[in-house]
Amino acid sequence: MSEFKQDLEQTRDYLDESRRIVNDARHLYDDFRRDNPLGHIYERNPYAVLAAAAGVGYVLGGGLLTPFTRRLMRVGIKAMVLPVAASHLRSLTNTESDPSTH
Repeated sequence: MSEFKQDLEQTRDYLDESRRIVNDARHLYDDFRRDNPLGHIYERNPYAVLAAAAGVGYVLGGGLLTPFTRRLMRVGIKAMVLPVAASHLRSLTNTESDPSTH
């Protein structure tokens, strides 16, 4: 019978220890959620966080060196460069054709 009591005590100790571990893990999780800066960013801009996650997934998935990405980069560069070049050309033509500068 004494062996049964020892087993029962050991089982209670295991249960108490497992409850402490679960409680500590719960506190750690709550602290992490409260102090995590990504959680605050996600609360303010959820679509930006999802877009960033999709971009990271695209790069990690091997999409960076595909023909689609090259075409996309070409279009993006043209979309950025053309307005800048057009504004520079416009500013050059406006100063030359302005009669008050002569």
